[in-house]
Amino acid sequence: MNENLSWENKVFNVDSFQGNEGDHIIVSVVRSNNIGFLQNERRTNVMLTRCKQSMIICTSRAFMSRPQVSCTLFGRLAASLGPDAWIERRALLNGYLP
Repeated sequence: MNENLSWENKVFNVDSFQGNEGDHIIVSVVRSNNIGFLQNERRTNVMLTRCKQSMIICTSRAFMSRPQVSCTLFGRLAASLGPDAWIERRALLNGYLP
């Protein structure tokens, strides 16, 4: 499937992306030791408000189930979206597109 979406090799961390926008944004939020910038609502807000059309957030249920994550802005967003917002990795690998 070709959606004719323009893309460029752009990789940013949250702080360096502040002030920018993108039509479609993919965010990776997977931590092994601590929750990092998710503790800061301003930085999380930067991450969540920079897309014009769509955003995909890549994370794990194990990470999201941590008590210290569920009380963050990011955790509250995930809870409000509910389980239907999740697409499992296997489904993506098998070609599932919502």
